[in-house]
Amino acid sequence: MSNLTLVSRKAEQLASPLLILFAFSFPLSTSAGSVTAMLVILAWLLSGNFKQKFREIGSNPVAIAVLCYIALNAVGLLWTDDMSWGIKILKKQWKLLLFPIFLTIVRKEHLRYYLFAFIAAIFLIACKAYLVWLGFITLPPGSVFTTVGTSHVIYNPMLALTIYILLQKLILSKNSKPTIYLLSFLVLFFSCNMFITVGRTGQIAFFVLLIVLLFQTFYKTSKKKLLIGLLLFPLLIAAIFQFSPTFKNRIYVAITEIQEMKTQAFTSVGCRVWFVQNSCKLLEGNRTIGIGTGDFPREYAKVNQIYSPLMPTTNNPHNQYLLTTVLFGFVGLTILLGIFASQLLYSRKQQDELSHLRLAFPIFFLLIMLAESYLLVHATGLLFSLFSSLLYKNFQHQKDT
Repeated sequence: MSNLTLVSRKAEQLASPLLILFAFSFPLSTSAGSVTAMLVILAWLLSGNFKQKFREIGSNPVAIAVLCYIALNAVGLLWTDDMSWGIKILKKQWKLLLFPIFLTIVRKEHLRYYLFAFIAAIFLIACKAYLVWLGFITLPPGSVFTTVGTSHVIYNPMLALTIYILLQKLILSKNSKPTIYLLSFLVLFFSCNMFITVGRTGQIAFFVLLIVLLFQTFYKTSKKKLLIGLLLFPLLIAAIFQFSPTFKNRIYVAITEIQEMKTQAFTSVGCRVWFVQNSCKLLEGNRTIGIGTGDFPREYAKVNQIYSPLMPTTNNPHNQYLLTTVLFGFVGLTILLGIFASQLLYSRKQQDELSHLRLAFPIFFLLIMLAESYLLVHATGLLFSLFSSLLYKNFQHQKDT
């Protein structure tokens, strides 16, 4: 056996364990996630067999949809004026480009380990949040965010997804008694953590994923139980509102900020509403192909000066749909939605132990992208690539190799 063949074989053997390490590291640290992603890429390059890899990527509809979206960001440079910002936005797409690479690395026998590694990382972050809540870790003066070292903007959505994974495993799978006890504890542990932290997007995702799980559990077996569950759902929200001061306060803050929006007060919700309104102005005359990859900051500043001069400018309207439509018009929005349409279509074809998660994941992402451009955000971009590779890989290719 030649040295080159030996290196290739060793790299192929290391790729999946490195992906497990990546699943654990990226929720914990931006730098650790980036380093492990680079190690995965290196192993992928050294392992060779590119003909088979590109064949697998080219035959996967989700991978094609993602690559079309990435290509759109490159093509959009043709009609942008601010080339430097456009290139910066294009560089951010590297996180999505990991998906087709991961797709060729994922191994069916390691699926449980990828998920376990991810959940273990979320568990560690949750433990830190509890330590803050209990007073063992002191926050900086004026800080209300208990997710030490991790932004609530990314933590709470990932926490909502974690709770769903565990809860559907608890409800929809056959488990031993020790496993039932463990899963029940973890669901309670993570659910309580959701409402001592302040991420509203994650909290909304938590409720929506519970509704998804209700339908997955009872829609085919008992419409009566489904209806009862839906009718009891407001009681769950009311109970959480009553017993979680953090959740109650975040709702009151949101209501107050909406009421103060007209005064152009500098608030989280107020800024987001103005971002949406002003971004919609940018669509006028640019509905088909948008303003180009790099022109959002410059063009938004002009509109902001006219309609909301007291508000800050932004390079991101905190809404993935709106940002994509402004940059690339309705052509871009169609391509973006095509990614998740391909995932939903794939979920109908593939029936196995991941079927429920395979359906819930695009619903989860379609929801959270209303509140932030999560495909651009570092951790959630990596989250998208990892879970897409786990859920939408055709393992028949693995059998053929």
